[in-house]
Amino acid sequence: MPEPSISLCMIVRDEEAFLGPCLESVAGLVDEAVCVDTGSRDGTRELARGAGARVLERAWDDDFAAARNAALEAARGTHALVLDADERLVRRAHAVLRDAARRRELVLGVLPLYTATHAAADPEQVAVPNAAASGVGRFFPLRDELRFERRVHEGVASAANRLRAREGGVIERLDAPIVHCGDLPEVRRARGKDARNLALLERAVAEDPSDGELVGYLLNELTRRGDTARARALGESTLAPFLRRIDRRPAGELSPDVVRFGGIYAQLELVAGRPQEALSAVRACARRHQGTHPNLCLAEGRALEALGLTVEARRAYGVCLELARRPFDVPAFEGLELQAREGLARLGGG
Repeated sequence: MPEPSISLCMIVRDEEAFLGPCLESVAGLVDEAVCVDTGSRDGTRELARGAGARVLERAWDDDFAAARNAALEAARGTHALVLDADERLVRRAHAVLRDAARRRELVLGVLPLYTATHAAADPEQVAVPNAAASGVGRFFPLRDELRFERRVHEGVASAANRLRAREGGVIERLDAPIVHCGDLPEVRRARGKDARNLALLERAVAEDPSDGELVGYLLNELTRRGDTARARALGESTLAPFLRRIDRRPAGELSPDVVRFGGIYAQLELVAGRPQEALSAVRACARRHQGTHPNLCLAEGRALEALGLTVEARRAYGVCLELARRPFDVPAFEGLELQAREGLARLGGG
């Protein structure tokens, strides 16, 4: 096995305000940095080159996966670390990733992703144990089989699962935190991120309505915008093809998309006054998930409560609270613990 070397792989566009601290956060860890620029009009390219990165220019074609794969194809290391310019790698991650690069069995490293509440937050203080964090597959060996898929909310998890099923190996959560400093309402508005992502999501779901994770993201975005009727209709029309797709997956493949889809869709059915449909959907998704998730438990509890099944509802709310603070790749709903406690109080169970 060659001596491990780590390539930082990024896509950038007008990231002059964020890029410097990102590159500083990986100094001493990565052996090279590859930045694919998709049309910057500020000093991003010059800043990146000044920091020693190789900069490739590529026209933006509404496909995040294609841009990320261009960076992977240009990388010269044995492993890829994938970051966005508005993300920072926490210092303790360096030793963890160096060790991970020496493990031949590692197919994909899932890194905890923390969200800062303001742009100037100290990443070391944001990424504290027990704080809420999602998981993202951002560290993996540079192999042709491991490429990003989907034009938006892109990832390598599906490719990693196929490789693991064929050759063995592990997909593992690593204690190598990333802190996202740019996911702030004012930043998203200034850059038009929400409108861009909505358009890309609608296009991607139209191309593949059985992709439950993308449908889940679109359901969430439509719900956030108040378009609940359209969101519920979309969930209803895509539930069956989504479940068929899940059932065709290899045994043991991770299925976080059933949490994203099932939790949101069940909530929409509840708002529409259809608790039986909500219960059927959330249980169908839970059966296909490896382990229980608090979002599914909360939706199940609310549906059971609406149906008058008090004992079962109390059990679901109780499991929800037990799981609420554990780390999951799909984050728990905001206010989930409070909703579960309120449910138990209504039912006389807490």
